[in-house]
Amino acid sequence: MDYSVEGLQEYFLNPGELIFSKKPIVIKTVLGSCVAVILYDKVKKYGGMCHYLLPEAPSDQQSSTKYGDVAIYMLLYKFIKQNNSKREDLVASICGGAFIIFDEREIFFIGDKNVDIATTILRKEKILIKQMYTGGDHGKRVYYNTQNNKIIVQTLERITIDDLYNPNF
Repeated sequence: MDYSVEGLQEYFLNPGELIFSKKPIVIKTVLGSCVAVILYDKVKKYGGMCHYLLPEAPSDQQSSTKYGDVAIYMLLYKFIKQNNSKREDLVASICGGAFIIFDEREIFFIGDKNVDIATTILRKEKILIKQMYTGGDHGKRVYYNTQNNKIIVQTLERITIDDLYNPNF
């Protein structure tokens, strides 16, 4: 299925990355227990997304966007500080956080914790959470159009760690 919009450039977001764009684009990502937080300025009509793997950064990783607490605040910084968005104009969507077992020796409830850090930070920062596509036991493929804040989420029956980094998956 093709969810691209004619004329809009597509970007694939790997785990640990974020994208902010004033120009209309389509952002694609694949999620397992990781989470994507999407922000949209409903007045200025631009958006962005971060994709993180783990909820909280250890003290020696405070600049790594692999962690939700760092990635979400960095995305908020791009909107509020760098581009003068007002908090009341921002709406958020949260995707991912599934219970996925990639390695049966390491079963942690990372998906739930990843969703919890997103909701905690966004509520603390007084950002309206408009939509949540979270939980379950299947991965998700997400398409996000920054022009109109349209989000399409597909459930994936099976994913591997490598699929999270595969723009063609």
